[in-house]
Amino acid sequence: MNRILILFSVFSVFATANLFAVEYDRVTTKMTQLMAAYPNLTQSMSIGTNDQNAQILGLKIEKKNIYQDSIEKRRFLLVGTHHGNERLSADLALRFAEDLLKRFAGTTSYESEEIAGLEDAIFYVVPVLNIDGFNANRREDKTSSGQSIDPNRDYPDVCVDQPSFRLKSTANLARFIDQENIVGAVTVHGYVGTFTYPWGIYTDDTKTLDDAFFKNVTNRAVLFNNYRTGTHTAVIYAAAGAFEDYAYHKFGVWTTLLELARSPKLDRDSLAMLSYFADLPAERSNQHQHLGNCTHTWGEFPSRP
Repeated sequence: MNRILILFSVFSVFATANLFAVEYDRVTTKMTQLMAAYPNLTQSMSIGTNDQNAQILGLKIEKKNIYQDSIEKRRFLLVGTHHGNERLSADLALRFAEDLLKRFAGTTSYESEEIAGLEDAIFYVVPVLNIDGFNANRREDKTSSGQSIDPNRDYPDVCVDQPSFRLKSTANLARFIDQENIVGAVTVHGYVGTFTYPWGIYTDDTKTLDDAFFKNVTNRAVLFNNYRTGTHTAVIYAAAGAFEDYAYHKFGVWTTLLELARSPKLDRDSLAMLSYFADLPAERSNQHQHLGNCTHTWGEFPSRP
């Protein structure tokens, strides 16, 4: 009897491991299907490899025409699954890609959802940044030496002096936004039901000089899903080493973090992101400096999800 129980336990662990291992395959299969369905609008792309030498894949989505090809297009980025156990963030990224492609193909009208102004943009959609964690249903990613790192605490921080870019995935994402001149970016997490923006750092002034703009565009976006908006620190709580604050502070990228609700309606969340991107300008912010006083400058602290 004990042998049967042991064999059953071993089989269960093996089956579960294989179930997780196919998760990223599911995502890449969906991307392949979208490229086959919309060959004139999509290209496969990669931001580079992770510490396990897997390509971090995505879709480049662009509607080309002779009138707009001569102008400099806005370049936007959507990234899911910094945290590997937030699986629905990948599903939302795929839903967003499909909704955008339908609009570019003319099978869904902008006017029907009151969203316009996206055809002058190039979109890069990366459903899964943390492939290793995603396959294992684990929050953290791992370095090549096996060290567990939270990817959304692995970027240089405005205030806190701590290690950064220990993961190839985060280093390659930072390189990509610089190299491709990304103007606006959304990262998807879960599960709180918010749409927030910088600052999310340890500061006595959580408002950036772009606070009024961020407030306006996020409030318009959440008309579709009724999420709460505000700065990361004010709505959730502060963190050190998060992508959103890094990309905004370093480059002036218009960055927001969408925290899916516990039981989200992905169609409404997709529309919220379409609305956000449609409202972004063609240039990065030129007033993205931090003018407050840092309240912590070293060590690790409790942080937002």
